[in-house]
Amino acid sequence: MTFAALTTVFRKPWTIWIGLRYLRSKRSSRFLGMITWISILGVLIGVTAMIVVLSVMDGFEGQLKQRLFSSDVHVLIQPTKQLPEFSEGRVPSGHLPEIWRTRFQKENHLIKAFWPVLSTESILKSSRTISGVVVKGVETEQAQAIKMKFVETAEPQLLVKHEGVETIRLPTVWVGQELANEMGLIPGDEVTLISPTETEGPLSSVPRVKKFIIEAIYRSGYVDQELHTVFTPIQNVKSFLRIQDGISAWELTLNDPEVASDLSKTLKRELAGYKIQDWIEMNGHLFASLKLERLSMFIILVFIVIVASFNIVSILSLMVLEKKKEISILKSLGAENADVAAIFLSQGLLIGGFGVLMGLGLGGVLCLILRRYEIIELPDIYYDRTLPVTFNPSYYFWVSVSAFAIVIIASLYPSQKAGKLTPMEGIRLG
Repeated sequence: MTFAALTTVFRKPWTIWIGLRYLRSKRSSRFLGMITWISILGVLIGVTAMIVVLSVMDGFEGQLKQRLFSSDVHVLIQPTKQLPEFSEGRVPSGHLPEIWRTRFQKENHLIKAFWPVLSTESILKSSRTISGVVVKGVETEQAQAIKMKFVETAEPQLLVKHEGVETIRLPTVWVGQELANEMGLIPGDEVTLISPTETEGPLSSVPRVKKFIIEAIYRSGYVDQELHTVFTPIQNVKSFLRIQDGISAWELTLNDPEVASDLSKTLKRELAGYKIQDWIEMNGHLFASLKLERLSMFIILVFIVIVASFNIVSILSLMVLEKKKEISILKSLGAENADVAAIFLSQGLLIGGFGVLMGLGLGGVLCLILRRYEIIELPDIYYDRTLPVTFNPSYYFWVSVSAFAIVIIASLYPSQKAGKLTPMEGIRLG
């Protein structure tokens, strides 16, 4: 009967008309009318909450992607131990196959820049505090691109150190704005890099230590990079690690970061012995967390609609009891079980549909207000002052489908109960 009642609602419009008449009947008690409006309000609140929460979370994910797009690293190529030249995470600078070097630099229109880097983990120590960082040595071309992001630079006289009559020029580093704010650093400050990789000393192994001067502070718009990445010319890293040559990775910057995944798959097929990651894989934990949070919030908010559906069950059950005589008359006139079930099922659909439509409208309006006005103040870590709300049509569609499905399931039991009533039950009652 379930499927028959659903199809009857659409095949026989008169069942909807009768269901609407029953809902608007003046004979219905005020209590029944109150429960009806509570049910509509429950569905409305549930749908509105789902739309707003999903739109805001999608906005935060979009904002995260924009921050990642601003990073220079869209595809990362790292050598692995499968390569015979692999040594302590590095290979000779000319190791990448020449055909790929040519393709990256000239032939592939997707690639904006292709840079070899030499990086190492280190501890950055100032006079007041310390922090763990990744020191990334870059060549001249990439260094020029980073200098375009400088927001503060040191005066030339601050980059030298005077010891008596001797003038010593210390190697320089460029730190991110977030790290500078956290450690209280300014251009011209002297810092010390301490490598966890030990070197042989006169008596025992000691960590590698080297003094640097902060030449500039950069801002990339990517907080994680600004907080954990320190740049310096590649020769400084070679001197720090006490090596003559070596490359730890190749970084690709793309014109369109969205194609990074396809390019990464191509490289994985054609470059053996290398670990290749696109920007999505490098930040997979962030996107996995957002996906899990979105799913969890959706499931939690669905329970609001489920609670509202219990009211729909109560309304239809009471309506069946109230309309027993009318049901008997319809059965006597030839109405089938599916026809009667469709009448009460259409009532549930009308209640739920009204709540869903109002919820979609209210949700869209609230999203527009949150996006335009600073009703909720964001912390300083966000560059935007308003909530990053998106308008994704798929969310509106799936929220509507989910809410309607819950309403239909809730309406099935009382509808089937009405359809199984015999004409004699209503007549005896009358």
